[in-house]
Amino acid sequence: MDTIGHPFRLPSPHMLALFLLAVCHGAIGPSHGTTMVAAARCLVAPSESVAADDKALKAATAWLKLYRTGKMHLHSNTDWRPVTINAKDSIAVKFGIAPKGGLGDSTWTGDLELILEQVAKLDSAEAAQSLLEFAAIGMDDLDYTREMAPFEVRAIGEKWAKKLLSRASRDEVAKAARGELKIEKARAIAMQAAGVRCLGLLQEATSRPVLEQQLASPHVIVRVNAAEALAYLGEEAGALALIQALEQEQSDMVLPAVVQALRTLYEKYLPKPSSTPAAAKPEDKEAGGAKESGEKATGEAAAAKPATPAGPPESVRLAVRAAIKALGRSTWRADMVIVRLLDDFRSAESVPALITVLERFRDHPEEVQSGKLSGLLLHRAHELLVSMTGAVYPATQPDKWRELWEKDKDKIAVTEKREPTGPATTVAGGFCGIPVQGTRVLFVLDLSGSMKFPMQQPGTSTSGSGNKNASNRLDYAKRELVRAMDSIAPNAYFNLITFNGNPKSKIWSKEMVLANDKNRERFRKFVNDLDADGGTNLWSALEEGLKVKSLVYGNRYETNVDEMFVLSDGAPSVGEVLDPIEILRLVKECNRFASLRINTVFISSPETPGQPPMPWMSITPEEMMKRMANQNGGKFVNL
Repeated sequence: MDTIGHPFRLPSPHMLALFLLAVCHGAIGPSHGTTMVAAARCLVAPSESVAADDKALKAATAWLKLYRTGKMHLHSNTDWRPVTINAKDSIAVKFGIAPKGGLGDSTWTGDLELILEQVAKLDSAEAAQSLLEFAAIGMDDLDYTREMAPFEVRAIGEKWAKKLLSRASRDEVAKAARGELKIEKARAIAMQAAGVRCLGLLQEATSRPVLEQQLASPHVIVRVNAAEALAYLGEEAGALALIQALEQEQSDMVLPAVVQALRTLYEKYLPKPSSTPAAAKPEDKEAGGAKESGEKATGEAAAAKPATPAGPPESVRLAVRAAIKALGRSTWRADMVIVRLLDDFRSAESVPALITVLERFRDHPEEVQSGKLSGLLLHRAHELLVSMTGAVYPATQPDKWRELWEKDKDKIAVTEKREPTGPATTVAGGFCGIPVQGTRVLFVLDLSGSMKFPMQQPGTSTSGSGNKNASNRLDYAKRELVRAMDSIAPNAYFNLITFNGNPKSKIWSKEMVLANDKNRERFRKFVNDLDADGGTNLWSALEEGLKVKSLVYGNRYETNVDEMFVLSDGAPSVGEVLDPIEILRLVKECNRFASLRINTVFISSPETPGQPPMPWMSITPEEMMKRMANQNGGKFVNL
């Protein structure tokens, strides 16, 4: 029936064409919230449209209900493969969502993709709320196992939420972001956080006030996502609200998100590395090229040149001042990100604040013991002081730095930041050429059978440490662990995890131990007796080191480690997770708020017996280790 009670009749092709033409030319506007696409859908087959709406939304609800029972595993708990399903298990098939040709991707994630694609096409308020349910996975208080892969489900939900176009659907996302959805309390915060995040992903400028408002939310997870959403939005005008949040925020989970969002908004003002030698300026090269060809620079050519951004706006100075005040307000995790911002936009105002960081380490050793302070912060603050001022006083002598500041603060000319363009350098000490800078350090050692293979011949090793006398890989690793005991700070704590082909890794001490003489000697004796045998269960060691219990986005970190060194010589061969991409994704997700610096060392040599590549290795083990370091703020050494 139509709106005046007459039976509905399918319009003729001519009437349909006239109607669509009128919509396109604005004669029929989107009053009553009906878009052109929705109007055309209703004209063609209204009854089928209602049924399709019902099917897609019901299918999404059914999929989510089964998933939340914990019985739906996206990944196998016995091997590296994703769980495959058949037609009788498929929710998409059951509700008539799957195409006639079959499932295509016959996995649970493939099933979800089919369902959410149809939900997104509805582009309605109901569809938006359904997609947000998936985008909120892992932000709630439920426990999620690795097999449930909550970050994958959440990513799929966000992917399709980004495709919402109608005013009704986008308004529903904004409503969720404001916390106005009428849903049970247990899901309310997670849905609000998902709404905030997706509102930023939609990149609609008018949503900025909503995101700014949520920077003051009483819920940490909402504030974290509000900061990240403002970065996604990319509106530089949002920096002022972030600066205000930086002045007040106390959480060491939110502060890094706020500072990182500011860095993103101000990215165009950051110094860029240049591959052009200083003697040949870009404009000189362009002028020379024009003269050689006998051509004059045209307006078109000039327009083709990338515009050089103007100097940083006044708000950058306000951001730097807010960052200086925030130093020391929470823990080292936030301070590390703050110091990075102070490095990006250098100012003499930062110098006394950085000296205060050095003084904290001198005056409050109990904060190092508790884990509130990390040696990583001490080294980073000291490096920046040296780089900015040119002075070379040790980090352990803050009085010298304070004296310099009081004497020459009106004369100090802060040097500009220059991005490194060459490879990372190594040191003679440390572990395999990587300096040990943390104060809660965890070593992770591969004890698989291949660690008994010989190392490179003397004189050909690429190790930054210069140790060329080890007879095999295990001997080399033992030497480097002993060497690390000579460079680790005496107030630091340390531990060791070893792994081979066993289901579980082994940890040397139940708790981190102080790096005193007694514990160092006990450690050296233990290392000397280590032997290698079996396969490579890398994930078991990483899982133990990261204290993985439940994959919940924004959950408090369980580990108290600040720096990890992982040494291995091969591809994962046994264990619950073998796929290198999956391992990288899990490590990055679990380390999101823990902020461990993860350094990796990969050992390979021409003497290695030939081994066929394992079928699950989509990238080489070297590349896996390199990415793990790069994605987690560490250094990589390939021997």
